[in-house]
Amino acid sequence: MSKAASKPSFAEKRNRQKADKLIHAAQSALASGKVGDALEHARQALALVPDYGAAHLVTAQIYRATGNLNEAAKVLQTACNLPDTKIEYFRELAGIFAASKRYDLVQQILFAAIRKFPTHAQTYSDLGVYLIQGDHITQGIAILEKAVNLAPNDWGALTNLGSALLKVGRVREALQYLGRAEELAPDEPDRRISNLLQIGEAKRHMGDLDSAAEYFRKAIDENPKSGRAWHDLADVTKFKPDSPETAAMVDILNANKDKLAKVDREMIGFALGKAYIDSKNPKQAIFHLDRANALRRQDFAKDTPTRKAYDSKNACERVRAIADYFPATLFENLPEKTGDGPDHAFIVGMPRCGSTLTEQILGSHPETLPTGELRSLPKYKDRLFGTTFPSQPEDHTKIRNQAMLTELAKLYRDEVQAMFTPSSTTKIIIDKMLGNFAWAGLILLSVPGAKIIHCRRNPVDTCLSCYSKRFANLQVYAYDQTELGHYYRAYEDLMAHWRAVLPKDRFIEVTYEDLVADIEPEARRLIEFLGLPWNDAVLDFHKTERLVRTASAAQVRQGIYQTSVERWKPYAPYIQPLLTALGIETRD
Repeated sequence: MSKAASKPSFAEKRNRQKADKLIHAAQSALASGKVGDALEHARQALALVPDYGAAHLVTAQIYRATGNLNEAAKVLQTACNLPDTKIEYFRELAGIFAASKRYDLVQQILFAAIRKFPTHAQTYSDLGVYLIQGDHITQGIAILEKAVNLAPNDWGALTNLGSALLKVGRVREALQYLGRAEELAPDEPDRRISNLLQIGEAKRHMGDLDSAAEYFRKAIDENPKSGRAWHDLADVTKFKPDSPETAAMVDILNANKDKLAKVDREMIGFALGKAYIDSKNPKQAIFHLDRANALRRQDFAKDTPTRKAYDSKNACERVRAIADYFPATLFENLPEKTGDGPDHAFIVGMPRCGSTLTEQILGSHPETLPTGELRSLPKYKDRLFGTTFPSQPEDHTKIRNQAMLTELAKLYRDEVQAMFTPSSTTKIIIDKMLGNFAWAGLILLSVPGAKIIHCRRNPVDTCLSCYSKRFANLQVYAYDQTELGHYYRAYEDLMAHWRAVLPKDRFIEVTYEDLVADIEPEARRLIEFLGLPWNDAVLDFHKTERLVRTASAAQVRQGIYQTSVERWKPYAPYIQPLLTALGIETRD
């Protein structure tokens, strides 16, 4: 902890004045690109006043500008420990580690900053964002609420809190903060557009698709080249063959081939794919989806500081290898639930498999609490068992370590119930993180009384629907037809293993085609599996006023429809790589 600053002597004041001139000279030299001169001026300033924070700051800024982040960080760490340290030193240091994607260190630095400067709203706001980015959702929201309390009219704090609440389904609260931010109407187009898009997203989650479209169109009016705005509008719009908005998107792509940012080209491409699907033009739909997916796939083609380049063969091998670690004997004596509190059910499968429909049906029962897609289970699995689990010989032992399994269950249940408070009537909490299909066995071994609901759909319909979506999360396998088909087959192999080894009272499967053909018998089968009494509300699921936060949010509001069954057949000539990878032969 830094000591209180003492009053400077006359000589110290004079040296500081000289140092100020040198700092100004260093800043001017840096702005002119004269890095050597800038660094020399900064060093002279430090020599005059070694404990002068401003001199440390400009020195760090010079190092940072030249890419020497390690030296910049060292200088700033010294500045943060000075008696007269300032909040900007902490924030500059956090920025350096953020640039290196060392978000754990960023959080530590910002926590130290708010301990030292407990009323600095912007730092609370930044810390809250980083905490949520690191999946510390409950803590992040609490920090953001503090930021808003400190600065009730700060646009950034309001939008950050609104965005965070949106992520966990607290949409009505999110709209309050986002609405206040919209009233402030900052003079920056990018911020206004961001605000409009988030309000539109909240309206979409609530099922108010007309209002959502209105906000997305407002964002397009602000910036007609905004890929995100077109992408989000497409998700809530049913396009016709002569839709002027389809023509507008084509014109944007054609007129701005070299000027349009990659992400905008990519997202407008996905929007056009949706428009041509709606218009029943398979050739044009796949033409634009092929291009959009290829652009998205580039994002995962190289190693980054936080992840390896995507390797389809390795990913498929890892999925299949999970089965080797979970033999049938592990599931002979599963932990039973003891004590009070709700049970847990996990909906798993591939994206676009009908899972949102299943969740909406089950979530309409008054004794369930649907939570959407939660990162909690995979997050704590990674933290306790390792990110590469299971892949090593010692992982066989971990799977049988009761203390680790108990800790996983505790961390998971505590976080879920902190984010979503069960009512007195809640008997089942439903988690729809589909990627948990990989951890079905681990879930049953760790969470007492847990049940798995596997949602299935025609393989080609599933994959084609995946291929038409730009996912918010890292479904990296979905952006290439061949890789998508290969991954689907690996997933099928693992699910065949779970089908064979998991107890029937803990694992059930529901097929999308059966569900939409005759909802009641399938709904009754699921309700019985969960041990709940029948309630007719599950048949009127589309009338339930609950939030839907997935890529299917718009469709599920329409009730039961069968237009997505065998949708793929008109697309067959244009998805041959996918069909080949799935092992499906078609006749001309």
